[in-house]
Amino acid sequence: MWITILTAVWLLAVSIMDIRSRRVPVWLLLLGGLPVLLAGGYREGGGVNMVLGALPGILILAAAFATGKAGYGDGIVLLFLGMALGSGKSMLLFGASLFMISVCSMVLLALKKAGRNTGIPYLPFLSAAWLVLRIWQT
Repeated sequence: MWITILTAVWLLAVSIMDIRSRRVPVWLLLLGGLPVLLAGGYREGGGVNMVLGALPGILILAAAFATGKAGYGDGIVLLFLGMALGSGKSMLLFGASLFMISVCSMVLLALKKAGRNTGIPYLPFLSAAWLVLRIWQT
């Protein structure tokens, strides 16, 4: 339970930083990654499941490196969460967060509040998807 609370506080902090400045400090990423990794270490499947769970985060980091359109912080947070959740749930988390951000984007485009090249912070949607999945899981 404590790890869930610490992870929720961490996700709230990185989401606020992403909304306000579009940057997340490295120390905050590493500080929050510790309880997330601890939570993943007690799951069945062990290391292989953690590595497979990290694949969506690796995908975002590769996109950030190749195109510069994604943020490194987004990839690192997704990497940590994926390692804690495991392969199946990390893909579900990634898909749910992409669905949420796409719905928001469509609404903003329909209301003419955003354009084609408007940047939208990803971490608040990743945090919301994680929260929904945690509530749904219990």
